[in-house]
Amino acid sequence: MAKILKMPLEPLSRAAATTAPQDVLREDAATFEVLRQMREDILCCVLKPDQRLRFGELRQRYDTSVGTLREALSHLVSEGLARTEAGRGFTVAPVSLADFLDLSELRVYLETRTLADAIRHGTDSWEAEIVSAYFLLSKLGPPMPDDPVGVKREWGKRHKRFHDSLVATCTSPWSLHFRSELFDQARRYHWLTMIHARSRRPNEHLALRDAVLARDVDLSCRLTEKHIRTTVDQAVSEVPGLTMDRASGRSIRPSRRNKR
Repeated sequence: MAKILKMPLEPLSRAAATTAPQDVLREDAATFEVLRQMREDILCCVLKPDQRLRFGELRQRYDTSVGTLREALSHLVSEGLARTEAGRGFTVAPVSLADFLDLSELRVYLETRTLADAIRHGTDSWEAEIVSAYFLLSKLGPPMPDDPVGVKREWGKRHKRFHDSLVATCTSPWSLHFRSELFDQARRYHWLTMIHARSRRPNEHLALRDAVLARDVDLSCRLTEKHIRTTVDQAVSEVPGLTMDRASGRSIRPSRRNKR
């Protein structure tokens, strides 16, 4: 009897040892895909600031399990894109003028430094990618508020590719890493500005492309700083409800064009 009971245990244990890693990989892949989709939806303001993230709605939207959603939401909390409170569940992280100003100041610092280094170490293939990325971005044009979500996401992807291409030959991996993180965090404010924009801006990307390809470090950095600060100015004047945190007494640092 002992031998009869023992025989199926060995194949079962072998099967468990064989399939368990695959199950883990499948779960990791599922979590990564849901995280990618949710992250993009937050950055593109499909999931709006302060919006409650209810599991029933999220399961339907992303066609996944509660466990996968919890894992993905935990990652988003660690990135500062979502928040959780005991008894209230998860919400999309709020936006505020103080936060945008903080992000923008840090972006000016890192964008200009990574760009200057990239220009000094630029190659022919680097230039070719800048030209290609700009061409693809210019084919779409800035999205309109009533454009489909897919169009907005595609423009966002091409916009990020263009700005990433400008700094691609920077020799500091850490600077590139934090610069990319800040760029993504600022995307929500960029989208809100475009959604509520009442004015059209000149083609700042074209001017930036030409300055970088000309290897003009000073002009490229000035245009980059102006590009970031102009978005702040526009957000302040055109995005409703974007107010200063009460706990923060920070004031707006004017852009260079306003200093003249």
